[in-house]
Amino acid sequence: MPQPWGSRGCASRRGNPEGGILPQLGVDLVPISQIRRVFEGKDALLAEVFTEEEIRYCTGQRRPFQHLAARYAAKEAVFKGLGTGMTGRMRWRDVEAVHGAWGEPHLMLRGEVARLAAAKGLRRCALSLTHAGNYALAAVLLTA
Repeated sequence: MPQPWGSRGCASRRGNPEGGILPQLGVDLVPISQIRRVFEGKDALLAEVFTEEEIRYCTGQRRPFQHLAARYAAKEAVFKGLGTGMTGRMRWRDVEAVHGAWGEPHLMLRGEVARLAAAKGLRRCALSLTHAGNYALAAVLLTA
């Protein structure tokens, strides 16, 4: 079973003249109405983008599309933080937003996304999710 991102994992060598690995930030803002329009009633598409646990959690909430939108934004924010966008063999399900013991969000990276993060020397990841009105936002900080 994959472990929450933390002790092993992701990094970038961009822009530090001293040769150390600089923290990388990814942020994404998503209109909740757009996520509803794209995913509502499309179970196959939902399963292509979100993990079973993400779908289970979100559909169990009173406003499932705001939670799906926040998780979609988290996936995009990871791709931005890695400096690549979603490219090559990366898959949406390679990035999963999960909850810790106290409800705090964590990221689990798998597959090509985890491989790229490790190749860049990024080892830790912090995630913040929020939603207000028609928008959901995710901020991801990737560090050595």
